[in-house]
Amino acid sequence: MAQTTDSPNLIPNGSFEDITKEPNTFDQLSRAEGWDNVTIGMAELFSNRASAKTVGIPENFYGTMEPQDGDRYAGFFAWKDDQRRDYDGDPEDPFMPGWSAYSEYPWIALPRLLKEGQEYEISFYVALAGNSDRAVAGIGAYLSPLKLNYQNRSFLRERPQVVEEAILKERGVWVEIKGRFKADGDEEYLIIGTFPTAIFDTERIIEGPDNQYAYYYLDNIVLKEVHEEKSAE
Repeated sequence: MAQTTDSPNLIPNGSFEDITKEPNTFDQLSRAEGWDNVTIGMAELFSNRASAKTVGIPENFYGTMEPQDGDRYAGFFAWKDDQRRDYDGDPEDPFMPGWSAYSEYPWIALPRLLKEGQEYEISFYVALAGNSDRAVAGIGAYLSPLKLNYQNRSFLRERPQVVEEAILKERGVWVEIKGRFKADGDEEYLIIGTFPTAIFDTERIIEGPDNQYAYYYLDNIVLKEVHEEKSAE
C-alpha cells in the first residue's frame, strides 16, 4: 500500500524565518525563534541584512550561498580541527581529545511528543560552504527525549535516527538529507549535526593550504508523520 507524508510539518521555524532580532555577527543562531545550541560551540544565523564579512546572504565569511527556502538559513561546523593532537592516545578511540574534534549542534523543541510506534520522515538541506577545505560524512538528525546541554565543543555520542553516510563534498550546492524512523514516543527535541557513532569520515578537498574545517549551511527542515494512503473505493 502506498504511503504519504501529506501532514503538517512538526518543526516550528524550520527555515529560520522567524527571528527575535536580525543577526549581525557570528554565534547568533538563538536569534531564530526556538533555536539554540546543544554545546558551547555556537552555530550561525544568516541574513541578507548582515555584513558579507560575517553572516550575510548571499556573501558571507564562509562562502556565497542563496537560501534553499525563504530568506534566511543557519550554518554550523560539522568538523573543525580545533584542539591539540594527543599523540600518546589511542588513535582508534574517536572520543579521545587527540581526535582534534570540534562540532556544533543546532536544536529545537518539538510542539509535542512524537507518537509511540508512529513512522515519521525527517528531511533537511545542507550545503558545504565554499571556503571549506574539508568535507564530512555522518551529518544527521537525532530526535531526543532529553534537552541536551553539554559544556564542551566535542562530537555527540548519541545515535541519530537518520544520517547521511556519503561525504558531502560539492561546495555551494544544497543537498537533501532524508530518512524515516519509528518513534519511541518520548522524543521531544530535534538536533542536527555530525554523529560519528553512526558513521564518520572526513576528506580533504583542496590542494595546498588547508583551513581544516567543514562548514555546512542548513535550511528547510521538515518532520512529518507517514501514513498509509487510503485507496479510492
